[in-house]
Formats: sequence, C-alpha cells, structure tokens
Amino acid sequence: MSQTTSITKTLAIKIGGSMAVDDQALSGLCQALAQLSISGYRLILVHGGGKDINENLELLRQPPRFIDGLRVTDASVLKMVEMTLSGFVNKKLVKLLLTQKCQAVGISSVDAGLIEASKKQSDLDLGFVGQVDQVNPAIIQHLWAGCYLPVVSPVSWGGGEQSLNVNADVAASEIAKALKVDQLLFISDVPGVMENKIVMPTMDRRSIESKIESGVILGGMIPKVQSCIDSVENGVSKVHILGWKSAQDLVDQIQGKINYGTIIHN
Repeated sequence: MSQTTSITKTLAIKIGGSMAVDDQALSGLCQALAQLSISGYRLILVHGGGKDINENLELLRQPPRFIDGLRVTDASVLKMVEMTLSGFVNKKLVKLLLTQKCQAVGISSVDAGLIEASKKQSDLDLGFVGQVDQVNPAIIQHLWAGCYLPVVSPVSWGGGEQSLNVNADVAASEIAKALKVDQLLFISDVPGVMENKIVMPTMDRRSIESKIESGVILGGMIPKVQSCIDSVENGVSKVHILGWKSAQDLVDQIQGKINYGTIIHN
C-alpha cells in the first residue's frame, strides 16, 4: 500500500459469493482498493469462499449442509475450510493486490489471536462453528502502521490447537467494530436486501426485523443483516450490502456519490 500523508477514512470490506471465484471482478476490486489507498483510505479486506469450499468438499463426497445460513462443520469439513480459506483463497487475493502495488499481507483470524472464539451454541449441533468471544485488533493496527493492507480469513482461534469456522460476515462485523471503522461493506453476488426483486436502498433495525419475521429476509442473509445492525449500533457509522459493478462504481459508493445497494444505518 502506498504511503499517504494523512488517513481520511477507515474501511472494512468483506467479499464472498461469486466474487471469490470471479477473477475479473476480483481484479476490478483490487484496482478500487489501490485507488482508495492512494486517496488516503485505510483498508482491511475480509473474505469468505463458500463456493471454493463446496468444490473441495466434493472431493470428500460430502455435500454441504447449512442451518440458518451457517455451515455445519465436522472435523473433516473444518480441515477443508481452513485449507481453502486461510490457504488458497487468502493467498489468491494477496497476489492480486500485489499486482496493483498494494502491499497486502494475508492472515487468518487465528494469527495473533485476532478473533478468539468458542463453539456456537445451537439447538442443533453445528460442529466446529465458532461464535466470536473477543477481537484483539493489535495485529491489524500494526499492519496499518506499516502501511500494509490486511487480508483476513475468518477461521478463528478456539483455544489451544483448535480452530473454529466463524461466519465471514460475523467476523467482518466484529473486526469492524473493534477497529471502529467508518464504513463496512459486504460485496457479493447479492445486489442488496431485496423485496419483490427490488433492492431496498436503506434499512434500520425495525425494518430488518420486520422483513425477517415476514420471510422476506431468510437463509444466509439473516446473519448478514443481523451483523450489519450490530455494527451500526456499536460504532460503525454506515454498512453497505451490494453487488459488484465496477471499480469506479465501488469508489463512488464509498464516497457517497451513488447508492446501488442497501445502506444500513442506526
């Protein structure tokens, strides 16, 4: 990342869905991040990689299972999740950012105990799925101080030798809160929170709870929007849920010139 004379804003960006396997979109994303870093934005990129995980699970002949949008994770699935996210996907993003002259450093949420997690409590056994107990953001702050762009896998530390699979949206939200970033963005193949195929431009807690109750928001979107509300109620001023259009559109969205997704506010 280029050295800047002053930091204007801090941003946490989480990518998932088809973004993680769309090389053209990822290249455009990295161009946007390079432009933003030069403009004085301090950035952290958190990623999922569900499609890559599902592809690798096919090698185990083990179909993916989800409960309320969370991946059921037994010991063999956990091993594949950690290899895929903290290894393949993470380093792929780092290399793409390096081509854009961004000094990216890839870590997982295990490193330096960035996220301390415990097994998520549920009526149904989710296996090695983690809930966030504590975020220790010092490693991110040290990387920022050195003008590096952290690229973070959500696989987290469960104590001792145990890793836990934390939902990437939740991990991004918790890290964003701990760092008190100005904006948190969720970018995927979902263009926003939708009703009747129309993107809702803005939402707050009341409207989100209503749409969950009515069944408009369901599946994996539920933990995403719940994380968004939690973020804006704990220091993040604005959260975006949006799809990918272009590098310039993303920059314009962040700078408030346009809104092509859903912005969640307090």
